[in-house]
Amino acid sequence: MADFGTDEGGGFNAISRSYKNDPTIEHYVKLRRENPDAEIEVSVVGGMDQLMFMEPELRKFGFDPQIVAGVLDADPEAISALSLQIMERMIEARDLARSGQTHLTRRGLVVPDKLINWLIACMLDSLSWTDELYMPRDLIVLIRERLGGSNLEYEQASAAHQKRWSAIIVGGQLKARGIEPSFRMLAKILKVSPTTVMRWFPDGEFEEEIARVSTWFDENGQMRSLSDITRRPLQTK
Repeated sequence: MADFGTDEGGGFNAISRSYKNDPTIEHYVKLRRENPDAEIEVSVVGGMDQLMFMEPELRKFGFDPQIVAGVLDADPEAISALSLQIMERMIEARDLARSGQTHLTRRGLVVPDKLINWLIACMLDSLSWTDELYMPRDLIVLIRERLGGSNLEYEQASAAHQKRWSAIIVGGQLKARGIEPSFRMLAKILKVSPTTVMRWFPDGEFEEEIARVSTWFDENGQMRSLSDITRRPLQTK
């Protein structure tokens, strides 16, 4: 057993035992706020008894119990191997769903979410109780995918904001050169649909923003010096 969260005489310390007896986030936050510097060992999932119980379920969905045993000991290679296997099962499930098949979980054709969640919890808890806090990147990708993937709503909004800004800059350059930019023209340059560009500029903002930025450029589309720019800076909404 790792030394973290243990008493000098052995075994988990009192605060760790308290959390393990009631492993809710409410209890954990209370313990942590009251004891900000305490060592709290937080593993509550997994163990050899649970592995023996889960062996039939693991084999049913193609997971090797020996690899899961390695996971429980925080073996990085086992954690990576299991993470990749889970992601492969998730990909297979998506392919089946796209092909029009339904009731996949009930028919036993895909790994149920509860099993995936349990395996992830086992991997995380093993890192805690062994005090081996190195997390393989395969596990990071798996957890991120379970949380929504790499194309999260905030990421989408940020990307749209950047492309909107690019549309304004390009539009301003074109207008300064005597070319009247259009939604279709900017969409082609930015490799998006015209309707997407239209959504970036509600309430007639397109012409206003383009006209304002066009003063930043000369007739060749080159950026003017700051001393030549007389209008106030762009304020995007």
